[in-house]
Amino acid sequence: MVQNTALIVDDDSTAREILTGMLDRIGCESIAANDGTEALATVDSSGISVVLCDWDMPGISGVDLCTQLRQRSEGRYIYFILVSGRTERDSIVAGLEAGADDFICKPVDLDELTVKIKSAFRIINLERQLEERNARLQRAYATVTEDLLIAGNIQSNLLPAPYPNEGCDTAWLFKPAHYVSGDMFDYFKFDDRYWIFFVMDVEGHGIPSALTVFSVNNQLNPAATGLCARMLNNCNTVEEACIGTVSELNALSVQGGRYFTMIYGVLDMETGKVTMTQAGHPAVLHLSRSNGVVSEIGDGGMPVGLLEEATYEAVSCQLQPGDRLFVYSDGTIECTDVEEKLYGQARMEARIIELKEQPVASVCARIDQDLSQWNGDKPFDDDVTLLAIEYTGVKK
Repeated sequence: MVQNTALIVDDDSTAREILTGMLDRIGCESIAANDGTEALATVDSSGISVVLCDWDMPGISGVDLCTQLRQRSEGRYIYFILVSGRTERDSIVAGLEAGADDFICKPVDLDELTVKIKSAFRIINLERQLEERNARLQRAYATVTEDLLIAGNIQSNLLPAPYPNEGCDTAWLFKPAHYVSGDMFDYFKFDDRYWIFFVMDVEGHGIPSALTVFSVNNQLNPAATGLCARMLNNCNTVEEACIGTVSELNALSVQGGRYFTMIYGVLDMETGKVTMTQAGHPAVLHLSRSNGVVSEIGDGGMPVGLLEEATYEAVSCQLQPGDRLFVYSDGTIECTDVEEKLYGQARMEARIIELKEQPVASVCARIDQDLSQWNGDKPFDDDVTLLAIEYTGVKK
């Protein structure tokens, strides 16, 4: 049907002919239905969006027809005009409450009908434009969502596999707040002695933060030509290599518009000494197997990419076989419940101590369960990352 066609519903053939003639004079095509049942079938088959309906009809009245049309869940909107000789206020209110958009009294005045019909089609056309715009937005949203899912899968594929090898055992927890995360971590072996690890948390969320993650992860790759290898090969000490790595990341990132916090560390597999640079990131937790005490390593540092003149320091810790390190992003301890109460570092430390005899994978799984229960059904406010490292020692 053409867009400027109206459906006339009236059991009186003379009334239908009069309305048909009047619509024809104002340039509006029309089709007619004898009663409400025929009108429902016509609406279904014709695509009509404007209905002029008599109030008093046998069977389905005009008000009943309007109610039935409003109860339908079909996509298009039906603009409904009640036509009646009733002029009392209560009748008009009852018709509008049933869902009618407008009301016109008999005998129908041509000028009044002209105004109301033009208004009806103007509104219908606006509805159609809005529907088309929404359809385009939905298609665009579906495309963006699909792309974000792909990006999230790519990011997940960058995460390292568990490392239950000689020297150390690892496990981790990773919960993006959105499709892609502003958190990232990795670990890998360098030559036969050193084991490199890092955890980073980019300011903000979503795609911009994830792009920074991809960029930094590309810099901190295990290749012999990568930043990590170059620093360890060219610096005199591991401390200098850790400081140099983070300093160079700062120089590369300061113009990028997004800063991030991080822990960058190197574990000497032969001695158990771990050396780290803390750049505005929460302190690393060290669990001593001998006494079951958790202590913090590191007390601050400047985020990476925030100030060009930022300087960094190295901190170190001696690990004994069975000791564990826990490196996490602030989204872990700042997870909130429905009352906005934080999960908190003390609660996480208590869980770490409680499960000190369990494998690190069990510790991460339990904290994952804790956070899911603590957060409830609401989306996570921030990305969550927890990396657990147990130093097992190297057999001589």
